Amino acid sequence: MENKRALWIPIAVLAVAVAAVAVWFLRRKPEAPVPVAQAPSAVQKPADAPLPPPEKSDVQVRKDLGALSSRPEWAQWLGVSDLLDRFVVIVDNVAEDVNPRKQLDFVKVTPLQSEKLDTSRYDRIADVLASIDAKGAAQVVRDLHPLLESAYHKLGYPDRSFDQVATKALKRIIDTPVFDKPPRLVPKGANFAYADDKLEALGPVEKLLLRMGSRNTRLIQGKARELAAALDLRVASQKVR
Repeated sequence: MENKRALWIPIAVLAVAVAAVAVWFLRRKPEAPVPVAQAPSAVQKPADAPLPPPEKSDVQVRKDLGALSSRPEWAQWLGVSDLLDRFVVIVDNVAEDVNPRKQLDFVKVTPLQSEKLDTSRYDRIADVLASIDAKGAAQVVRDLHPLLESAYHKLGYPDRSFDQVATKALKRIIDTPVFDKPPRLVPKGANFAYADDKLEALGPVEKLLLRMGSRNTRLIQGKARELAAALDLRVASQKVR
């Protein structure tokens, strides 16, 4: 279903290596009884980095991200508050195929006025995202990684890795098929739905990219691939229908 303010921002992440656990063996002495092997002690999970209050973290995050694009719209988007929390919620939403429109209420899209799918409404947004410096973005992710991990755990996932969920989100964007032919819409309540039931049954992320049009989807997926390459991630190839 077409939503007036539906939009997400694609994200990128750094996959980290799994920590190895050292195993100790007791030496057996001659003529001595065989010692009872003791279970290795549980690996202690590193404590999360303390999160600074948003009024402090926003300043640093805004500074780090602000240099990634010279587009004025980018600077405007970064003017919102709670940037760390917004970022991790967006990543989690995309990974779990949920439209993160509540976290992106600052991005305005002209409401659809007819059954004709007007993808040009998203051109400016896709152009801004395409202008982002991928290598610089990857470095920001690395620099902010401890805070991103802490902010993600604060959502209620203390035993999950932010790297895994962010990689899943990035892969979902890249793997979304591209439809060159604009789909037909039909009225549905106050909004519009896809006339093709198979398209209407797609997940929110796929439907949103479909709504943006092939031109904009390819721009966003291209930037997502650049980010994945900068973070040494393997991604799937683009699908076209």
